[in-house]
Amino acid sequence: MNTKITGVLLALVALTLVVFAAGCIGSADQTAKASDTVNVFYTLTLEDGSVYQTNVGKEPLTFVLGSGQVVKGFDDAVTGMKPGETKTVTLTPDQAYGAYSYETYADIPISLAENYNNGPIAVGSTFLMYDYSTGAIQVVQGEVMVIDNESNMTRVVINPPLAGKTLTFEITLDSIGEKTT
Repeated sequence: MNTKITGVLLALVALTLVVFAAGCIGSADQTAKASDTVNVFYTLTLEDGSVYQTNVGKEPLTFVLGSGQVVKGFDDAVTGMKPGETKTVTLTPDQAYGAYSYETYADIPISLAENYNNGPIAVGSTFLMYDYSTGAIQVVQGEVMVIDNESNMTRVVINPPLAGKTLTFEITLDSIGEKTT
């Protein structure tokens, strides 16, 4: 074989190896940043240590960092992580679902509150219900504050189910996908 062709082929092979090695090194140093699509596994525990929710052993949660798809504290915790890294973070209510508020409420028929509660209600009864006010269906927790039998209505305070709670997440970054534009 011509030595000139052999030299060119060796140079191409060497260049390919350098590019491949650079790609491997770059992915090992990749950290999650704003606009990245990330895939995470997590376990959410409450202050009493009980597991509230987990996706470990299931499909990863996929979201875009910085897009508001998850609570800010969770988003902040994943930012800067590397694939395969695991961390545990504790989020105060202001980093998660906010403080429990008595300012957001709805007046609904007693029969509807009893339907959500799967039975009779009393002041202090809590149940999950649907909030359609944002244009997207959201599950919220309702707490009965007042029952007015004369008008057949009840005032229900509405909050996210985890409002006012301190949450601990164990998060594992599974992978980082393509950046979104």
